[in-house]
Amino acid sequence: MTSPVPVLSHAKAVTPLRQPGRVMEAAGRYQMLELYQRRLLAALAAHQGEVPNDVVAAAVKMPPGVTWGRMVRLCELGMARQSRVGWALEEAVADLARQDLKTSVHVALILPQPDLLRLPCDSLTERRVYTVCLALFAGCPVLPNVPLTRVIDAEAASPFLDASDQRFLTSRGAALDVVVLGAGLMPVLAIEADGPQHDMEPQLGRDARKNRICRVAGLPLARVRVRQQMSEDVLAHHLGRALASAARDARMGQRGHEELALALSRLV
Repeated sequence: MTSPVPVLSHAKAVTPLRQPGRVMEAAGRYQMLELYQRRLLAALAAHQGEVPNDVVAAAVKMPPGVTWGRMVRLCELGMARQSRVGWALEEAVADLARQDLKTSVHVALILPQPDLLRLPCDSLTERRVYTVCLALFAGCPVLPNVPLTRVIDAEAASPFLDASDQRFLTSRGAALDVVVLGAGLMPVLAIEADGPQHDMEPQLGRDARKNRICRVAGLPLARVRVRQQMSEDVLAHHLGRALASAARDARMGQRGHEELALALSRLV
């Protein structure tokens, strides 16, 4: 039979933080707390209701004994209360702790929320090509989903593009699937992963504009056709063919030549 949680004689007592001459309200006292104390309260806010001591300790990565002692102090400050299960927030600071959990980076970092994270690349097709590129271009920074305006200077390129291409270059949705960086972190190669939708408008027109813009900027662009049923070996083979085609345009000493040559050597 589980023994009941002992009730602390001082768990209901409130020892407010003070400033000279006056007792602060709950919001003021909350802002005076140490970061570790706010993290404990955020852990209670994340789990809601009455939270066992070991659950709070796991959330903030503290030993249970240390957590117990620090929660006792928060009870003394009127921030939390002891329950038969463990600990719970005092109503006066519950909204403050929930807001802290949502907006404070320093507090939320100790309560990771995996559902807020995203995988690189916008699609599985692009992600597969990106994964192969990481191996082929080992030693070079390889970036996924890079906006065109982060790679190409729109103002410098404008005299060489018509009005439609200029608008496309600066549009929010215009991006390159994969960009390989060379010396000095300069872009040296772009790679596009083309699925079936690239055979139809409006994607065909967008691809043509992207090709023209990269050609004007002197950035080699390799397009690889990807099908869902392709194995990784077949995908690497198709990517190799696309890189070989780009290599023919990137002559010795030109942008991307060394990186392409090294990547192709790894495919042999």
